Amino acid sequence: MEKSRKYILGCLPVVLFFVLSCSMPKIVVLEDPLSAKEHNNLGVVYERKGKLDLAEKEYKKAISKNKNWDVPYFNLGNIYFKKKKYTKAEEYYRRAVHLNPKNSDAMNNLAYLLYLQGKIDEAYRLIKKAISIKFKPEYIETLKEIEEKIYESD
Repeated sequence: MEKSRKYILGCLPVVLFFVLSCSMPKIVVLEDPLSAKEHNNLGVVYERKGKLDLAEKEYKKAISKNKNWDVPYFNLGNIYFKKKKYTKAEEYYRRAVHLNPKNSDAMNNLAYLLYLQGKIDEAYRLIKKAISIKFKPEYIETLKEIEEKIYESD
């Protein structure tokens, strides 16, 4: 009995060391050092490399840093369009236009998406508005496709 008691007491410092060192986990709090613009730019790089999931995460981080900036919403719309998640793409394009009513690129992309969904009247209004804000050849292409659809239905 005395021998086992000495053994237990001899092990006590080792057991205490493990209990004390393991019972208090160390919590590390990391702050995200990147700005909304930096997350957005990183998302653009990922998107150009075809890494759409990583780009999506970066655009969402950009939004979490600045909820009132239209650009990452527009970029997320593009990601969802590429992934053929058209409902989500429409949602993010609309948010971009809502935040910045002069974002003609978001209007163009939303107009094209609406055109694909058969929402021709709204698509036509949007593309005309986009062209009135800024004249770009790709907007004219969108307009031509929408007008062809209008003339087909007449």
